[in-house]
Amino acid sequence: MNTVEKAALLRNRDAIVQNVEFNYIKEKLVAYGVLSVQEVQDVDCEKTKSAKVRRLLDLLPEIGVKETFTTFVKILEEDYDWIAERLSECNNRDSPDAASHLNSDPFAAPDSLQHSLIQCGIPFPPPHLIPRHTKVSQIRECLKAMTQGQFVVIHGMAGAGKSVLAAESMRDTDLMVSTFGNNVYWLTVGQTGTDTLLTKMQALCERLDHTVLPPLSVDQATERLRRLMTDPSRKNSLIILDDVWRGEVVRAFDFGCRILMTTRDASVTDVVHGRVLLVKVQDGFTQEESMSYLANCFNISAQELPEQANDIYLESKGSPMVLSLLAPLLADRGEYQRIDAHRWDHYLGKLRDRRYTQLKRHGSYNYETINEAIAISFDHLDQETRRSLNDFVIFLDDVNIPAPVLQVLWNCSRYEMEERISLLVANSLVAQHFQEQSSNCVVLYGIHDLLLDYLKSHLTAEEQRDAHRKLIDSYFAECNHYFGALPDDNYILWFLGYHLYKAEYTELFPQIYLNLPFISAKLRATGPSDLLNDFRKYKDYISEASGRNSQRVEDYTHFIRTCGHIVVQCHHLDINQLALQQPKNSCVYNDALEMAKMSKDRFYLECRSVGSQTKESMDQVLRSTILNYGHVTAACFTQDGQRLLSAVDDGQIRMWDVDSGKELHRFVGHNGSIHQLSLSRDAKRFVSSSADGSVKVWDLSAVISKLDGTPLDHPSSPPFHPPCTIVMGSRTLVAGEIEHRPNKTPSPRMRQDSWHNMFDVGDRLVNDNSLKTYTGHTNEVLGARFSENGALVVSCGLDNTARIWLSTACMELGVLDHPEPVTTCCFSDCGFFVATGCTDSMIRLWNGNVSLYTCVAAFHTQNSSSRILFISFLSDTSILSVSDTEILRFDWTWSSDEELESDSFGYVTNCLANANSNCCYNCATVTDDRQLLAVSTSKDNILLYNIDSTEQIFEYVGHTGTVNTLHFSPSTNSDEPPKWLLSGSADKTLKVWNVADVERVECSLSCTAFHAVCPPDQSSDFLIATVGSDNHIQVVSGSSCETLLTTNDVESSKDQVEMCVLSHRSSMMAWSTLSGLVKLMSLDKKEVKTLGHHSDARVTLLKFSPSDVLLLTVSSEGCIKIWKPRNETVTITGPPKGVVDCFFIESEEKTLMVCGADGSIRLWSIDTGLPISLILDNYGLNLTCVDRASNRQWLAQGTITEGVRIVHIPLDAEPCSSKPVKNSKGFRNPNRLGHQVVPVRVCRFANHVQLIAIGYDNGTIEIFDYLRNTLQATLEAHQSWVRDLQWCQNSPFFQLVSLGDRIAWWDLSSARFGTSTSNVLRNPTHFNGSNHLAGGMGFPLTPITPGSSFSSASSFSSSRFISTGTTQSSHLDGLVQTVEFQTRGRYASKLFVSCDGRALVTVSDSGILYILHQLSQHD
Repeated sequence: MNTVEKAALLRNRDAIVQNVEFNYIKEKLVAYGVLSVQEVQDVDCEKTKSAKVRRLLDLLPEIGVKETFTTFVKILEEDYDWIAERLSECNNRDSPDAASHLNSDPFAAPDSLQHSLIQCGIPFPPPHLIPRHTKVSQIRECLKAMTQGQFVVIHGMAGAGKSVLAAESMRDTDLMVSTFGNNVYWLTVGQTGTDTLLTKMQALCERLDHTVLPPLSVDQATERLRRLMTDPSRKNSLIILDDVWRGEVVRAFDFGCRILMTTRDASVTDVVHGRVLLVKVQDGFTQEESMSYLANCFNISAQELPEQANDIYLESKGSPMVLSLLAPLLADRGEYQRIDAHRWDHYLGKLRDRRYTQLKRHGSYNYETINEAIAISFDHLDQETRRSLNDFVIFLDDVNIPAPVLQVLWNCSRYEMEERISLLVANSLVAQHFQEQSSNCVVLYGIHDLLLDYLKSHLTAEEQRDAHRKLIDSYFAECNHYFGALPDDNYILWFLGYHLYKAEYTELFPQIYLNLPFISAKLRATGPSDLLNDFRKYKDYISEASGRNSQRVEDYTHFIRTCGHIVVQCHHLDINQLALQQPKNSCVYNDALEMAKMSKDRFYLECRSVGSQTKESMDQVLRSTILNYGHVTAACFTQDGQRLLSAVDDGQIRMWDVDSGKELHRFVGHNGSIHQLSLSRDAKRFVSSSADGSVKVWDLSAVISKLDGTPLDHPSSPPFHPPCTIVMGSRTLVAGEIEHRPNKTPSPRMRQDSWHNMFDVGDRLVNDNSLKTYTGHTNEVLGARFSENGALVVSCGLDNTARIWLSTACMELGVLDHPEPVTTCCFSDCGFFVATGCTDSMIRLWNGNVSLYTCVAAFHTQNSSSRILFISFLSDTSILSVSDTEILRFDWTWSSDEELESDSFGYVTNCLANANSNCCYNCATVTDDRQLLAVSTSKDNILLYNIDSTEQIFEYVGHTGTVNTLHFSPSTNSDEPPKWLLSGSADKTLKVWNVADVERVECSLSCTAFHAVCPPDQSSDFLIATVGSDNHIQVVSGSSCETLLTTNDVESSKDQVEMCVLSHRSSMMAWSTLSGLVKLMSLDKKEVKTLGHHSDARVTLLKFSPSDVLLLTVSSEGCIKIWKPRNETVTITGPPKGVVDCFFIESEEKTLMVCGADGSIRLWSIDTGLPISLILDNYGLNLTCVDRASNRQWLAQGTITEGVRIVHIPLDAEPCSSKPVKNSKGFRNPNRLGHQVVPVRVCRFANHVQLIAIGYDNGTIEIFDYLRNTLQATLEAHQSWVRDLQWCQNSPFFQLVSLGDRIAWWDLSSARFGTSTSNVLRNPTHFNGSNHLAGGMGFPLTPITPGSSFSSASSFSSSRFISTGTTQSSHLDGLVQTVEFQTRGRYASKLFVSCDGRALVTVSDSGILYILHQLSQHD
């Protein structure tokens, strides 16, 4: 039998074994002389039918008769004609099948090479060989480069294809002849003892020289082979040792010859350390290789494979061992090329359920089952190593196991752990990966699914339970049972619930999951989605059997869903403080209150919010918040309102579950940021428009059907219930298992941070899975929508066109040209008309009821410079438009038979709303019934309007970044209004708001036009004046939050109240308007008096004198007016660049110090309005703020580029001097403070020490000793402008409060101030705060959240959701301690702190008044 014939039998071995019955053909085999009677009897001795056929196929190549193959084929033709046909085809040398075993690179090799391969004992290739060119080339390069005495070692786990790679590497003429001179010797070693090893060595010795007696020991064999290999004819020999398990084998063959070796245990080469070239074989095929292998098995193309093929690859991770066992089982027995989808589903189910024992060999693989192949790897392990490996039974599939986890599990040091794990890694039982991070290298470990299933099948349920308990107990001992101190090691906080369940520690669920410190730690590590998923899965355990915690679970779930993202994004925010902002009837609030009262060394704040958009009102209408991977650019609901689609700037579209925030699916295809997502009316498809210039239509219904039809991890699946154990044979099943596949990791959204796929050798194929792609646009596409019947799609973009497409085919039906970029477009309900909005402030109406689309009307907005953001047909004769500055409605009439001519077209314009002067609109959407309109503004809020009544219904506040997209949930029928509103923002969040149950909005408050004072007899209470959007001024009590009075004297809506101020003794209130009008009100008599006007410009400064007798106002043009009793007014002409602030000098209030924006300082007489003296001349500076020290001798001037200038105010300035008094006695040149190169926003002197705090626009705060001119500390907590600073000397907890994007309280009492040094400005990079250490110029003071333990701080934070700008608490010892309070909105501008520090007042830009009172720990 020749080489090709042998290969034909080998290639079809599986088919012959599966289908041929030996009993049917044995008589013919004897009759035709293929086998003798004795040989037939030998074959019949085999026990099974398949074993008999295998024995037959092993005998046939050994028969020396030439016609054996032809005769065998003839015998099969009678009953197995299809097999005979395949054998005949393979025997044709011209066919690909016949040649496929000869060479792996185009599968063709000369007979001379094949003869050499056979002589050398190189095995034939397996059926359906998949070339692994890269790895084969790597091995060949190593073989060519090796020298005498070197070892090339192919290392990998069982079933990785090591032997096949070794054999394929030798199928190269240049390597066989030129490099090794055909002196290659293949020995299959296996798990051999000393006697078997000696037998193999004797066989090799006899093969090399059969004239001498065989050696009698291994040592003799080694010496014999050494002498034989020194023969000049064998100096280039290569010995291939396949499947080496013991170092003894390596030592025996270490006689100076070149060795190629395959092994599962890399440690066997330790005996020849330094002479090894290691080739690591990954544990599986790539996705492309796996698809190619399965396709070859069925003799079809990869495109013809069923969809289950990809799932099989994912489940098997491309394991050659699994695929080689599965391929014959997947084939239809009668017709090998036929694809039986049910058969594929059947075996895919077995693979998913890990029923590997039922996947038995039906081909040429060496082992009968997968478990049998894996068992070989376990049998040779010592007892200690086996115990270490058994501990891995607790882990889930595909989980990265960080090294610190194993240290905790084994209760050992890092080095002891490395010694134990190294044996498992060397034996290919555990995978190891080194992951580079910013500051260090993290070591990750993983175990293959096949090995993990083997472990679980060989350990009892009690043994597995105890293994989980071992891990839990070790972690709890590590954190001393303080669950909030569980380490963020990128493992335990992800999988604690799973281990608690498996350990049967169900009584611990409520103690842990209803614990605020644990919730804080888990949120920062895993994000809200994973925590909500745990609450869903373990709800019955957390609630307890009696259900007594049901309300607590509900409250905590709502808290996590609505506020969890805040904990993630604000790394230093104390969750206890956040929980205290919950409604007072919430269990979360009560738990936080108890913890706050127990805290002795921390202070907490009780929040009393005033305004229409208080946190309580927002929490009632906010359904959920979902964190995204980046700035949300587009989003929309699916039909049921339970799922939503979103896009960020990575070009992928993700589907989320609304309530759990879990990612369900990804749509991949775009190569640029996505600008809009839009559903079809039937919600079966959606369309996307992208910056890559394309428009894509996607199949949504197929994805939803698959999710609804698969109970895997789906939120709609039944909740998790306590298990009921059922014993079925040798397998224990658990009813109500956590998931249908309990070994599987969570969805991609909830994998560990920086998760690494250890068992996937290459990136998975990422294909465009859209239905249609339209590529006619030549620039970014800004929007796209379906027609009402879904037959058409309209798109628009920056190429100045809108285009009409056929939705069922990639066909362009029309191009609508515009003079400028088109920003928005839509169809009318009838489908005949298309409306487009353009950057030229025009809305165009196009008639499509003709062969070509023609423009029949153009609507002009009232503001010619506005940009059209959104348009929608309200009816076939009405359009709603939203631009930057206005919301308009256009109505027209025509008869159906009228000729539509643009020059004769008339319409009526109605204005629904205008944006305020200090904001603009961003995006908009309308409900399906055209009753409601939602519009986002530049204040990051969302306004809800009734379109018919044009009334504003509600204002949604909560985003901290630009709201880029809005969408109402689809209505299930025309009579049912929408229930939810979706918003997506640049703050990386999606929010789902309640629409149905909102009440009509009240007015919101101004964040700048408010003032607060503490009455003289009360140190912790405030009287607060606020200005509402309705232009009324309210006076509110800080203690009761009650409105004491509201001004009835309403100013014109166009003359907005811009400033208001209360007198120091709370007896009067003054305010100014946009037009410069100034009014005064007596709070006791409630009488209002108009003082007068600043006719030149608006008022920028409004303040009472310390005695409350005088009122000072300053206009933007620098005009100063002092309003006195009896209607007297003194006017002072200030510096032309404007006035920053003014200060009354003496208690008699006769002199006024005016600080100009140009840096000048002048003294003026209040009686005469004439100048007294010039303290400091104009230096050409641009001041942003000033402050005066309490001793009245120092003045601080904040500048844009030069930090802060400290000016000493002389006490002996000559009155009426016209020259600067720089040279007078006591004058000092101004000192310069500050190391930042950004503008100073605020500066404040301390009243009790010689310190000044400086707040910058980059969020940094610097503390200086202004007398010694030294930097004492750098404070970092804010991510944007520091807008206000206030010192407090009477609080035991803090000395400084800062305001910006959040409020931070700073305790400076424990700060170790650095050595006094001269404050010399250096390179700004030397003073970046986060790197400036103690000594010299000071050190950074990074905030530390109260309630956290200093000793249990995480070594690193792995949360993927933390923004890059968040400062990590990397230095704890001796740093400033802070507590933070997160306002709802982007920022607040001003704050007022009570004398004792126990109360604080501010208003956020979202219009909420915050009155914060410190909780007493002993209440």
